[in-house]
Amino acid sequence: MKYKKALQFNNAIVVLSVLLYAVISWKFEVARYVGACALGVMISMHIFFAIGAWKKNHTIVDVAWGLSFVIVAHIAFWTRDGFTVPRVLVLVMVTIWGLRLASHIHVRSRGQEEDERYKFMRESLEKRGHALLNSYLRIYLMQGLMALIIAAPIVMINCSTEKGITWLYWLGTAVWLFGFLWEVIGDYQLKRFVSVEENQGHVMTKGLWKYTQHPNYFGEVTLWWGVFLIALNVQGGWLTFFGPFLITFILLYVTGVPLVEKMFRNSKEFVEYQKRTSKFVPWFPKE
Repeated sequence: MKYKKALQFNNAIVVLSVLLYAVISWKFEVARYVGACALGVMISMHIFFAIGAWKKNHTIVDVAWGLSFVIVAHIAFWTRDGFTVPRVLVLVMVTIWGLRLASHIHVRSRGQEEDERYKFMRESLEKRGHALLNSYLRIYLMQGLMALIIAAPIVMINCSTEKGITWLYWLGTAVWLFGFLWEVIGDYQLKRFVSVEENQGHVMTKGLWKYTQHPNYFGEVTLWWGVFLIALNVQGGWLTFFGPFLITFILLYVTGVPLVEKMFRNSKEFVEYQKRTSKFVPWFPKE
């Protein structure tokens, strides 16, 4: 899929997801909880926007991304009475994942120049004028909105009526754990690889990276489908399928895989790596 079409399709998914989310919120009487989560995420995004604008470095929004899910999980959890095993477990799972991702990105980007994605966007907007407003709308508010959409299963798990613990709860937990480990291990292996001076400019092809070109992205997508499986244990939970679908589409066609491929498009080593390694879902490499 061409990048321009992917962006158009992504925007369509966001619009349809917002409309469906609004219907779900009304039908299952969770609108006030969705509103509270939206307020929390947007306050966070405004704070990070102020910091990014002051530093003229919008890479910080990637830290805000992971924290947005933690905010949603805690607001949805603490605004409802009564603790249940699924609610507590999802709170812990999302908190661990979000804080781990935010801290990982913060450490990785500390002292570094602005991410090329945001630098290009900021400089392009500065030439057209109204750069600050456009950065605010396109980078911070858009990411806050997408985080809210992706986190829809979390809200339903906490705020809708439970059907009881079924085998889907245990399956979802196992799928989440599998995805979380793939993401963490993949990030750790890549961090160790790039820390070696001799590896600069080369492609990581060992460990989990031997079986998929993007183990960290695959792990993130997988864990969100795990949360969705847990959401199937509550009324209306199945209607939040748009959450994991959106993060899957974003990482496959918008911000994840395409940007890595663009970065290494002139690398013969990466081209050879692509030929023998599964693009996304882990599989044994071709001989």
